[in-house]
Amino acid sequence: MRRLPRARRGAQRGAALITALLLAALSAVMVSGMLWREWGAIQREQAARESEQARWLLRGAVDWARLILNEAARNSSVVALDQPWAVPLAEADLGQFLAAGQASSLGQVWLEGRIEDAQSRFNLTDLVQYGKPWPSAVEALQRLCSELGLNPALATRIAQAMAQAQTGSGDALPIRELPDLARLSPDIAAALPRLAPYVTVLPTNTPLNANTASAPLLAAMLDISQEQAARLVATRARGHFADYNAIRAALGSDAAPGINYALVGVSSSYFDAIARVRIGDFEYAERALIQRVGTLSMVLRMQRVAPWLADPQSRQ
Repeated sequence: MRRLPRARRGAQRGAALITALLLAALSAVMVSGMLWREWGAIQREQAARESEQARWLLRGAVDWARLILNEAARNSSVVALDQPWAVPLAEADLGQFLAAGQASSLGQVWLEGRIEDAQSRFNLTDLVQYGKPWPSAVEALQRLCSELGLNPALATRIAQAMAQAQTGSGDALPIRELPDLARLSPDIAAALPRLAPYVTVLPTNTPLNANTASAPLLAAMLDISQEQAARLVATRARGHFADYNAIRAALGSDAAPGINYALVGVSSSYFDAIARVRIGDFEYAERALIQRVGTLSMVLRMQRVAPWLADPQSRQ
């Protein structure tokens, strides 16, 4: 009779111990959850702060690019790869640069970027003149597609879509950037990765700049052989083309007399400024389309891009 109360007391103590352990475990779970949420909030706040800092730094980089382009326009109306704007900015420690030998509060902040001539690529807007496909431009794009191993018929379909988009006929949607072409058809979307390094979409009709375009583009636009296009690239490396006569002279006496120079030029009005900021493990990159009119330039659009696009090797 005396052992029963002791057993009850032992059971009560055991239950109390289990309850205490459960409460401790529950408290630990609640505290860890609060700490996790707090850590997540801190990480989000830090990411937002670094993203805002990166955007402001990139805005400054774009303004610097505009100044370089404006200065280049004062020196020459010709646009070529041997000019200062074409020199890329290798990844630089921005904190040390701004501190000028003093302690910087920026920490490890790296910036790199470059300016590209947007008219070094075939402008798909040129496919249309007066609301209709322009045969000369369509044929040039067909030659480019053939050189890239794509179906030349894609050029005709892209030209028709560009014409419909410009005139607003039917239910056509605007085509302002290359990704807009992907909605036309699956085969055009599949061809975009191959076409992207060679084509672009600009707001107005523009000639291809013979001083900055690649050999495949020069061959397609001028309807010349790859050997002749390579000769043009080698010639301009020794000194850029000042006018059409310089291009004709570089082609030599074996150039066909009927070469159409209407699609090429030696100057440019549109440029892409691409910059990347790295703050610790955080990376942020943007591309800005800049239009230059005379000695003044303006930013037409800015968009976030994959950080690897800021690498100059990505265009080679």
